[in-house]
Amino acid sequence: MGFAMVEISVLKVCKVPIQELAGLADHYYLAETASLEDSLGWGAQGLELRGTVRITQQELERVERFMAASKYSIAVNNCEHFANYVLHGINFSSQQHTWWKSLGAEVICFLQPVQPVRDNHNYFITQQIAAVLNENLRQARIERVNRERIEFWRSRGIHVQ
Repeated sequence: MGFAMVEISVLKVCKVPIQELAGLADHYYLAETASLEDSLGWGAQGLELRGTVRITQQELERVERFMAASKYSIAVNNCEHFANYVLHGINFSSQQHTWWKSLGAEVICFLQPVQPVRDNHNYFITQQIAAVLNENLRQARIERVNRERIEFWRSRGIHVQ
């Protein structure tokens, strides 16, 4: 899980309807395909990184600038603002120009808790640290099992590698 640096952008802006709002609003994210599996988005909890996202240096810098300056807001710093800013350098959301999308945004504002800007990096870094620690734990378990397997067979006079 994380970022893989590439020279040329492979990301595109994708969207899915927010089911809880019966299509009154959409969730926008960046991905190579429309799949959420390897995607990058922005939501009430800050950065939403799923899987491995191939990203350019410029796009990564824009992610960091957006995180440093913005608290999530459905009205002014939503997922579409984020996706367009990271990909094109323009903080824009077309959802704010239709009355039903604006209504959906207003409903979400009242129902959805958001984290403060200072927590954007903290949450993201916590996710990254947890991923590294989980991988280290997985590797340690594999090594321990292999040592136990070798010792088991060695105690029976069989040499294995």
